[in-house]
Amino acid sequence: MTVHSHAPETLGTDDDPLELATESPRGTYALVYRVPETTVEVGALGPRELQSGGYVYVGSAFGTGGLRRVLRHRRVAAGEHDARHWHVDYLGGHPGVELSRVVCVVGRDVECAVASALEATAVSGFGSSDCDCTAHLARFDDVETATSLTVSAFRRKT
Repeated sequence: MTVHSHAPETLGTDDDPLELATESPRGTYALVYRVPETTVEVGALGPRELQSGGYVYVGSAFGTGGLRRVLRHRRVAAGEHDARHWHVDYLGGHPGVELSRVVCVVGRDVECAVASALEATAVSGFGSSDCDCTAHLARFDDVETATSLTVSAFRRKT
């Protein structure tokens, strides 16, 4: 199983190996963010204080549109889309937070397995309102560590 790891700006372009501009593969994804020390208002979860570091949100996209959902998350992070539907939209749309990397696999539902492997407990309840996981958001000291450990978790769980 191929684990894809891409700079978010390549997705949806001519250089996109997933061809998200025209294709709708389904799968599991992780968004890696660079976060400064800040407070984020996360919808019904309310305000959450975050330490600076690399944060990984793990989600899945098996409905209509599949992994093209990642393009929407990228638009939110770039300030090009204001609607907030998921917890991760509040994080990604916060000023000062930068979407740094997208990691994903096609055709496999390993959302909870990867979140658990990352010991995702950065914000209790974040992204896990539809499962029994504590959270689907993990914090690491930096983006490089977050990315490396996320790719490793996907390889172990697929």
